Amino acid sequence: MVKKINELIDKILTKLKLIKYKELIMYLFSGGGATVVDWGVFALFVLFIPPVDMGEFINSISPNFIAYCISWFMAVLFAYFFSKLFVFEETGESFVKQFTKFFFSRFLTLVFSIVGDAVLCGDLTNLKLQPFVGKLIISIVVIIVNYITSKLLVFKKGKDVEDGQH
Repeated sequence: MVKKINELIDKILTKLKLIKYKELIMYLFSGGGATVVDWGVFALFVLFIPPVDMGEFINSISPNFIAYCISWFMAVLFAYFFSKLFVFEETGESFVKQFTKFFFSRFLTLVFSIVGDAVLCGDLTNLKLQPFVGKLIISIVVIIVNYITSKLLVFKKGKDVEDGQH
């Protein structure tokens, strides 16, 4: 099924003369989908689930800590599988090794998101932005960082894959 979808995507992009941009175009879909998952879960927590008391320190620093953690985790799962199936070529690495690298590279963006939430929405500054405004600013930076880490660290082709050997 995935192979047929990829073949269809190749045909469409070839017809549109965009095939050389396939990786970037597909990453935009992957990042867009992960962003929808991230924002959807985040919104559910912020709008409908009562805040969890994480202690005065955590609550004052990052008022949306739990929402960021859970929405990040769900987005990471979506992004890994979409990227593996539709964005980046096979690297020859085992699932466990590749997923571990992906997870930890994305963990950096979770830390960035929580720090960003603390700066933009928490008590660290006087900005006190609305949670969704802070999330928008943070999301733009996270999408860029995620592409760079995925391309350079996680789905980096090994020499044998580049040479066509598996």
